[in-house]
Amino acid sequence: MQHLPHYLRDLNPEQREAALATEGPVLILAGAGSGKTRTLVFRIAHLLRTGVDPRSILAVTFTNKAALEMRERVAKMVGKEAKGVLLSTFHSLGARLLRDHGTRIGLPKDFAIYPTGDQAQLVKRIISEEVHVVATAGEDSFDAKKVLFQIGDWKNRMVDPAGAAQEVASGRMRGNRTDDYAVLAAAVYPRYEASLRAAGACDFDDLLLLPVKLLREDAEVREKCWRRWRYLMIDEYQDTNGAQLEMARLLSGPLKNLCVVGDDDQSIYAWRGADVRNILDFERQFPGCKVVVMEENYRSTQRILDAANGVIAHNTTRREKRLRTGNGPGPKVDLWEFADNGQRSAEEQEAEMVAREIGVRRWHEQLRWSDFAVLYRTNLQAKPVEETLRAANIPYRVIGGQSYFDRKEVADAVAYLRVIINPADEGSLRRIVNYPTRGIGRTTLMKLVDASREAGRPLWETMRRVAEVDGVSRAQREPVRHFVETIEELQVEYRATEAAIAAGQVEERTLMGFVKEAVKRLRLEEAVRADNAKSERAAEVRVDILRDFVASIGTYEERTWTAQPLPDEEDDWNPPALREFLERISLSEEDDRKDKEEDDPDRVTLMSMHAAKGLEFTHVFIIGLEEDILPHSRSVQAVADESGIDPIAEERRLFYVGITRARHRLTLSGCATRRQRGDSIPRQPSRFLKEIPVELVEHRSGQSRTSLAPEEAKEMKENFFARMKEMLGQQ
Repeated sequence: MQHLPHYLRDLNPEQREAALATEGPVLILAGAGSGKTRTLVFRIAHLLRTGVDPRSILAVTFTNKAALEMRERVAKMVGKEAKGVLLSTFHSLGARLLRDHGTRIGLPKDFAIYPTGDQAQLVKRIISEEVHVVATAGEDSFDAKKVLFQIGDWKNRMVDPAGAAQEVASGRMRGNRTDDYAVLAAAVYPRYEASLRAAGACDFDDLLLLPVKLLREDAEVREKCWRRWRYLMIDEYQDTNGAQLEMARLLSGPLKNLCVVGDDDQSIYAWRGADVRNILDFERQFPGCKVVVMEENYRSTQRILDAANGVIAHNTTRREKRLRTGNGPGPKVDLWEFADNGQRSAEEQEAEMVAREIGVRRWHEQLRWSDFAVLYRTNLQAKPVEETLRAANIPYRVIGGQSYFDRKEVADAVAYLRVIINPADEGSLRRIVNYPTRGIGRTTLMKLVDASREAGRPLWETMRRVAEVDGVSRAQREPVRHFVETIEELQVEYRATEAAIAAGQVEERTLMGFVKEAVKRLRLEEAVRADNAKSERAAEVRVDILRDFVASIGTYEERTWTAQPLPDEEDDWNPPALREFLERISLSEEDDRKDKEEDDPDRVTLMSMHAAKGLEFTHVFIIGLEEDILPHSRSVQAVADESGIDPIAEERRLFYVGITRARHRLTLSGCATRRQRGDSIPRQPSRFLKEIPVELVEHRSGQSRTSLAPEEAKEMKENFFARMKEMLGQQ
């Protein structure tokens, strides 16, 4: 230790070994929470402090945010020398190489990079010209983004148009069916490439593929890069694809001073081209490499790590690692299991448990809302949790997915309900006046808007008097008149429903029944299907979202009636009302806007496990741990591809990533039944739950009220007022 530079003495032995290994190929296997970014920063600092020219160091990562963070940390250690180090993403590096040398492969100096929208328009145009390739194909019959996704997959694997055609002809589609999309994509690919080149443009995937072509074919450029960058580092190496691997190999040059950092156990992006074999085969691809394994975790308690170790050990193709920590054993892993109880569905109980546990734990442990995260496999799982957190007045934010109440199909339905209650709501009125399409075009609408402004009356009143509006033809008036009649008829039904509820006639009319009938009358489901005509699966998902919204009104009614006070009790209670339901949504939306404006980070985080990678929270809830959710049904139904990689292995890695986000407490949950289109469907527990050692788990059922131990509950009760005073004083 006395011979070590002072700036390396704070590193643990494995981190120091990695920081000091500066020559030749190096593989740093950095387990979750083991300080990989810190190690990379110290490695760069060590190179600089031993006299290496900053301009000869190139560090590559996957996001601009990560590159900026690394730059700031290096600058903090070494000062202005850090400016000479090139810290970049792969795509930024590719663009830099093409700007400097792209003319040598026929790319103009001022080449354009097509965004997704321009790419899709180009593909649509080509599809219309290639209709003869597939008998049923046409510009409106195929989703251009699906075609682009397939072309992107080929580019990431460095498969050219000729190779793509061979794959389709042979049926080798890397696990995908050789279907119309594959055939069409193979036919479009060469025309797409030719069109890009003719326009002097490239797409996002070309920023990897074309630099590889440049480095392969041009020895002068290749050698210039070798002289410039003598030390190359790549972060998150498990997320690299074939083109990125080849770029790294070509840039490392004869010195092979390539250091890669990653964790094969956290490779969860195969669906967007990442190839876990890149890190698993690194020693074969770069013979003589030094391997450093970092297993000391600074984030989690030992029980959380033992749960993660137990799960990931069931993946047979991996580099052996076993996470350890000095953070102490910590509490056991809570595993909640729910079943329908006649009053609440299993998923409602699951969501209520999450809200209840967050409230209790925040109070008992004096935490912030931001110390809690709820993770799930798919974004649609957030809906019951969102509803329950809203009802409990718990602030939250949704990351990696659209908030449930902001989805178009839900927002359209809400707009209709607001117009039925208050047709003077012009914003909602204009949103739905021609949805579904009913022949009220923009020209007609703008004439009505102008007329209402001139007359000084609401747009709705002008629409009711459309026959009096100058410049609106008879053909234009008819759909307006029909729309007004429809809304007025629904208003009559709504008032009758409201009156029946006020009179206690809940068996005759309900809010959910009214809304369900309104959705049917307005043909909103048909409109959603028409909006998603190119994807039957997407259409079904969005129709289910609309139906779930209608069902949520029923949930609101049930909860309101359940809260009705006894006759001898005084309470400010009112029967369920659509206006109140919509008001709750409006207030929540306004709160969300204020949170964004004030940039208040103190909110519970809801996110998918994919989006959670790289983050950490004091308390983590992972919900929906059932077969066909995690592991996902697509992986359950799939088979290993020709490389022998098991699709279930990535699902297991995803669970491992979710587990290792937790610092202090991990809560898992699953349901014995789950609602689907109004039916209760039996579910099986996720196979991954059996892989957690039993001694680590505390089993809890839906009958349990809290995870607090008796002594914790007693202490919380005794210190109630003192805690309240402390928490209020912190605000």
